[in-house]
Amino acid sequence: MPDFTIILQIDAPVENVWEVLHDFGDIQRWSPGVTDSELTSDGPVAEGSTRHCDFAPFGSVKERVDRHEPNKRLTVNLYETFKLPISGGVADFNIAPQSGGTELTLHYTYTPNLLGRLAKGYTDKQMRKGIGAMARGLQQESEHIATAA
Repeated sequence: MPDFTIILQIDAPVENVWEVLHDFGDIQRWSPGVTDSELTSDGPVAEGSTRHCDFAPFGSVKERVDRHEPNKRLTVNLYETFKLPISGGVADFNIAPQSGGTELTLHYTYTPNLLGRLAKGYTDKQMRKGIGAMARGLQQESEHIATAA
């Protein structure tokens, strides 16, 4: 399975970054590729919580929280995909205080489907681009919350 890691310094406290990550059903607010998202499970966000996300111009995923450690770690499993070049993936968000802000380490692993394997180089490039944009969106939204407080 292909994988990559993104490390970003976020000029916001860990609590602000967690606030953004923990709003699990509202990722479309800050992730540029997500056009719509909603929680598909009841109760507070925790291990086992699920959501559905739609992407522009097409495609969607069903995701589940596999690991939930407040202010430290959120692991999201993309367990069902539609019209995408991958059959699954795992986004492992690790956040830690650093230099008055937060260091984000996002490790992403994905499984290309037949389409993704046929377009191997392109798929990897697009996955890195999309996940990188998501990480920068998390950074921007967290910093916005920190300065608005």
